[in-house]
Amino acid sequence: MRIRCPHCKSWANVRNSVEVTPLLRDMFLVCKNAACGHTFAAAMEINRTLSPSATPNPAIVLPLSQHVRRREVMEQMAHHPIAQSDRMPPAEADRAGADTDELETDTALAP
Repeated sequence: MRIRCPHCKSWANVRNSVEVTPLLRDMFLVCKNAACGHTFAAAMEINRTLSPSATPNPAIVLPLSQHVRRREVMEQMAHHPIAQSDRMPPAEADRAGADTDELETDTALAP
């Protein structure tokens, strides 16, 4: 990321940054212009989604950008494997009548 010094308009280097929240970072910058020498802090915020994540974090809630075609996104999300997890066949131990002790013993004895 490139940020200009607000005083002399030269480029500034990020010297350090600290995560405040998963969506907000405080950055500490130094102007590259030695004659200026301005040091300053800036905040970088993640504020909307342009394209949904393929591995979404349920703890992160971001609005969709207004340009996103919401209907297309909803269709994509409906076909995502996580959305279809309730359609997956149950594990062997979850099937009615399965003896879980027998399954665990067979697994433990397998070479």
